[in-house]
Amino acid sequence: MDLRRENLLERIRASGAQLILVQAPAGYGKSSLLRQLAAEEEAAGGRVAWITPVSQDSDLSRFVQMFVGAAERLVEESGGEYTGARRDIPGLVAAIKGSALLLLDEYDQFADGQADALLERIIEALPPGKRIAVATRAVPDIASARLKLSGRAIMLGSVDLRFDLGEAYQFLAERCRLGLEEVRRLHRRIDGWPAALQFINLSLSSTKQGSATALRSGMTHEVVDYLAQEVFSAQSKETREAMLAICLADRLCGELVDHRLGGKTGGVLLNRLCDEGLFLDPVDGDKHWFRFHPLFGDFLRAQLKQEISAEALADRHAHKAEWFAAAGMNEVAISHYLAAGHTEKAAECLEQVADQLVREERLGLLVSLLEQLGLEIVQARPKLLDAAIIAYGFRRQFAKAHNLLNLCEAALAETDADAVQRAELEVLRIFVLAAEDRVAEMGERARDAEKWLTEDQPFSKAVAFNAFAFWLGTQSQFPEAHDLLLRAVPLHEKAQNYFGRSYADSIHASLKLSEGELGEAIDHLRRALREIDMEAPAGILAGSVVAAHLGEALYERNNLVEAEQVISAYLPLIQQQSIVDPLCLGVVTLARMAALKGKSEYAHELYEYLISSGHKYGLARLVNCGRAELVREATLHGDFETAERRLRALGADARLPTEGQLIFVSGELEAQRITYARFLVHSGRHAEARAVLQAEIRTASVKRRVRRLIRLKTLLAISLEMDRQLAHARRVMIEAVELAAPGRMQRIFLDEGSAAIRMLNHLASENFATAPQWAEDDVAQYVKTLVKLGEGGSIGTDDKGDDREMAIEGPSESLTPREIDILHFLAKGHSNRDLADRLSVSQNTVKFHLRNIFAKLDAGNRMQAVQAARHFKLID
Repeated sequence: MDLRRENLLERIRASGAQLILVQAPAGYGKSSLLRQLAAEEEAAGGRVAWITPVSQDSDLSRFVQMFVGAAERLVEESGGEYTGARRDIPGLVAAIKGSALLLLDEYDQFADGQADALLERIIEALPPGKRIAVATRAVPDIASARLKLSGRAIMLGSVDLRFDLGEAYQFLAERCRLGLEEVRRLHRRIDGWPAALQFINLSLSSTKQGSATALRSGMTHEVVDYLAQEVFSAQSKETREAMLAICLADRLCGELVDHRLGGKTGGVLLNRLCDEGLFLDPVDGDKHWFRFHPLFGDFLRAQLKQEISAEALADRHAHKAEWFAAAGMNEVAISHYLAAGHTEKAAECLEQVADQLVREERLGLLVSLLEQLGLEIVQARPKLLDAAIIAYGFRRQFAKAHNLLNLCEAALAETDADAVQRAELEVLRIFVLAAEDRVAEMGERARDAEKWLTEDQPFSKAVAFNAFAFWLGTQSQFPEAHDLLLRAVPLHEKAQNYFGRSYADSIHASLKLSEGELGEAIDHLRRALREIDMEAPAGILAGSVVAAHLGEALYERNNLVEAEQVISAYLPLIQQQSIVDPLCLGVVTLARMAALKGKSEYAHELYEYLISSGHKYGLARLVNCGRAELVREATLHGDFETAERRLRALGADARLPTEGQLIFVSGELEAQRITYARFLVHSGRHAEARAVLQAEIRTASVKRRVRRLIRLKTLLAISLEMDRQLAHARRVMIEAVELAAPGRMQRIFLDEGSAAIRMLNHLASENFATAPQWAEDDVAQYVKTLVKLGEGGSIGTDDKGDDREMAIEGPSESLTPREIDILHFLAKGHSNRDLADRLSVSQNTVKFHLRNIFAKLDAGNRMQAVQAARHFKLID
């Protein structure tokens, strides 16, 4: 029986918080408080949904599945409408009509840290009237302190949840007829621990009075066990037998109790135990599923082990496993079969759901169950072995995956395996090689395996097509790659392989973008994301692959608002999936948009995430991607000492010609030699820069990599212009613009900063002045758009309207965030030496920045620069 926690409820009401975080060990009444919150919400006319995981629900995909299901139910019940992506949980929550409370009980069951990142994003986007209450034993990493400071969160810990003396007296006096002094002594000894009070209540209510003696030494877990024994012993023989009969399962319902005890009164028993306060609580709003409190449940299970033999205990687990299997709850059934020692039955059960767990990407659970079965049993069952290889590969446990592959290869060598069987094994190896980013080996094996597979093996053949097409794309064999992908899509659909389908769509769009067909790429990705969202289970990560590519394509079109929405909605899922390119694209695009908003610290966090993840999993391209972005940033800010230091860390591969190399979608515009070329250009080494750029332009032209060609020509034009070869520079810039105009690419120019914007301005003004008829040309209109964006700040605006938060307004040329920082210091009278110390750069770099500032503000000295900056409201 719950004591109403009026003080806590009042604190929550007064706070107006949208996040109620309740964190404490077992026995502090977290779930009881959530139930009272739920009752208040329903009494006020709001909607309530419970999300309570079990031990089989640790995967991020399961968290998404459960949250989406709860939010969709509330949308439907409230009469709301939602037509967006099902995995856009903030959008779903916003579509709930009226007020709503979503309760996440036992949140710590979601062991994956990515669930914290997703929960934080959901909380950040909560609209008014929507609240989330989280009960957990461990503090989640969701920036709760910052949310608390902003007034959006209230955090309650074990100190808050303890009963005060008044609550303890209220709880015990009526039930046990204790006086105030007796309650005071008990309260002091147990320090207000709610579970202990309930044990005392039940113990003192019985005929036994041993609790007073036991409490003299204070409240320890040993004392809890002692009191639990008293509470247990005080029950009737029928109740004791019933509790021991049903205590093994993590979750209980009436049907399961009927199966164990016989008869049809299981629901009545559960409700009676709940009403009598015997540590059995509902885990949902419908009171269909219940659970024993962890402290009392542990006691009951220990008691059961003492009272029955190991064989009888195993029989009970097996009995429960059979019920769960018959009810379609195979994951729970497997756990009980394992506890019963029935590993063969557990393996049979897992075989039935292994494909589903792979499709739903519940790979953490799959790996856990496989390891409990043991290698010998897994190895003897091909379906489990296949699932294990895929799971280990995509969980980045590469050594274990290769060990299983080698065992398979050795087994095939001892048999008369035909070519098809060997091709099937190669497809499994392809999964692991793809996750390891061993693209050349993956592509070669896919090419060889595909020849032996037929459409009767749709899953394997489609995966081989994907890998082969990706490899061909890195070699710029675009027509051949597109043809393979067109053949792969219907096979993925036939096999219900949503992840494979998403990769086929993403590869196809990325190749189109490399060919300069940005509009077609965006249309294809939007359609793919919509189809996956409509057809695929809510928890799978497949949409994240498409979202990463779509966000980057939208960014190129300068549709910054939609790009950020798409990537942010899927970021935790993007980070969870294993393939390098989507991860690089999604994280880098989000980081660049953060930098445009002046959030450089967050951008650096994202780059460091790529670098640390690359080191952690041995994925060099992740490291290079993050480091290249840091070089780019320092170069464009004119901090060449830092840029050169970072370039050395990037390694020699970034300086090598791409002729003969594989070219990746995530590296073709940056890491693969362009970072180096840009550094040469801006540091004034123009002869070296042009030698590099002209060689790369020839390669990109031959390979028909239009998007890369635009970037290279833009950098070449900037170098020529800086070297005072103005006529040549403008011819090259016109070539770049003409290549980009059909796809309406924008960031490819805007991201090169003031040098590119200056050239576009000169190009437009010269051509408009000398050839008025050119003003009617489609390319000219495109240049006008770029110039207008450049005048608003090289960081740009969204093509759906002004995004003033992203634009730094200035005079004729925009100032970088670093230059504006310097202006603030100038206004305070700091010397060049002071500036160098504060910015951690050399005095020469400071002088370089000052020259740029004076030129952009048309100022002759520091005082004039400060006056102009104040006039343009760049500084206070």
